[in-house]
Amino acid sequence: MKRYLSLVSVAAIALCAFAAEKPVVANPVEATVFINGAELTHKAVLPLKKGVNEVRIEGISPKVDRNSIQVSLSDGVVISAFEYSVDYLSADRRTVNTKLLQDSIEQYQAQVKKLDSDLQTNKTLQDLLQTGVSHSINVDRVNVTSETIEKNLNYYQQRAQKLAAEKTSLEKQKTFANERIAAIKKQLQQDGTKDARRSGVLNLSLISGKQVNANVTISYFTNYAYWTPFYDINVTETNAPMLIVMKANVAQTTGLDWKDVKLTLSTGTPSKSNTVPEFSTWFLRQQQAYVTRQMASGKYNANLRPMMKAAVAEDAMVMDVEEEVATVENYITTTEQTLNVEYAIDLPYTILGNGKQQTVGLVTKKVDNAVYNYYAAPKLSSAVFLRASVPDYQNLSLLDGNANITYAGTFYGQTFINASSSDEVLKLTLGEDKQIAVKREKAAEMSKTKTVGSNKSVTQTYTITVKNNKKRSVVVTIGEQYPVSTAKEIQVELTDKTTNWTKNDTDRGLLSYELSLEPGEQKVLTIGYTVKYPKDWNVNF
Repeated sequence: MKRYLSLVSVAAIALCAFAAEKPVVANPVEATVFINGAELTHKAVLPLKKGVNEVRIEGISPKVDRNSIQVSLSDGVVISAFEYSVDYLSADRRTVNTKLLQDSIEQYQAQVKKLDSDLQTNKTLQDLLQTGVSHSINVDRVNVTSETIEKNLNYYQQRAQKLAAEKTSLEKQKTFANERIAAIKKQLQQDGTKDARRSGVLNLSLISGKQVNANVTISYFTNYAYWTPFYDINVTETNAPMLIVMKANVAQTTGLDWKDVKLTLSTGTPSKSNTVPEFSTWFLRQQQAYVTRQMASGKYNANLRPMMKAAVAEDAMVMDVEEEVATVENYITTTEQTLNVEYAIDLPYTILGNGKQQTVGLVTKKVDNAVYNYYAAPKLSSAVFLRASVPDYQNLSLLDGNANITYAGTFYGQTFINASSSDEVLKLTLGEDKQIAVKREKAAEMSKTKTVGSNKSVTQTYTITVKNNKKRSVVVTIGEQYPVSTAKEIQVELTDKTTNWTKNDTDRGLLSYELSLEPGEQKVLTIGYTVKYPKDWNVNF
């Protein structure tokens, strides 16, 4: 009896100890995602007794920059020590859907294994059937009658047909099972799920002056998240404002799902090393064939990731609306700091840890000062492209990224916004406009080749016809090329038939024409040049 009570007491103590050490799960509630990396914030409530408490907190990412971990508690609770580790033996934390898919794979695999066994049995029976019939016929050929042979053959035919039909059915079932296995595996791969998820763990030693339910906040940096900007450029007409809609593709593989977190996107990228490189004295010494230069300071890191540049001017390009419309933008607070811009979204977001990109809408910029013009280089292409130039684009706080172009409600493809360019004007190619026609033809009657003395003279002449089929006037820039000499023996001159140009880049051999065309108007340009060179030379035309 005493032994029984002793065992009960030990069990009770063990249960109490287990209850005291039961881990607390701290779920992520905030996520600040940078161009590379993210800062996660977890919160939980810790039931603490007066005195020393040993607490285990789970639900932390297993992919943490340990140096970035910060822990704070309420109610005057003191952290005497804490330790971060990864629980490699944690229980399987697969989602219900993932577990069902994995169980389905195992069931189908077991079915395939049984079908393989049935197919092998079927093959053995067919072999035995064929051998048995042959044996019964050949065992005593003298006494075998035609009636016996026919009976054996009929039996063989019936059994063989039955076994063949059974084999076909088994093979169909096996094919179906293998197809299901392949489809489920693709689904698992697409979802980015794994058999198990490890958990980051914080073990805390806490001292509390009273029994209290303390609030704990844990924050840390992880490299396993990112966001990339992209844009929708909407142009209704060239006399209307351009709308640039900024969006973000967000993805993370931190080892946990972010469910209903408050999401903030930052244009910055935290650097692991924030030490400014410093010059050391550059000494020149006599050496055999060269002089070396060295950055002697060991503080410089050639792989230092720079902070993303961001404009610090006030965002003046806000879309005017007469009526309040419920969009994501209504819940976004934009904060422009010295080194970055932050977009805080006051809506719950769920970003799964499968690495799949999720699109998040950000802000819309209304551009009133865009200058539109049409451009064509008919020597290279018969297409006429609509281009937009945006001055003072730094005020838009844009980042480098791809942009989808929609013109007059039609999708025209993609372009790239080079926001980090040092140019004063942002240039965007918006797409081809088929209502402006351009045709380039060689004017044979004004092109000729002749030899005078020791020199050869080649004249090439082209006509370019431009027609405006739109119902409004347009300005079209036409680009054309003529050859540039690289030797004094080769002389290039534009002929007097050449239409007066707007601009002539003689270093590159480029002519530019700016044409104003009324609706239905057509203009013809003539470009001619003469090349003189020694007649025994082979010059590339």
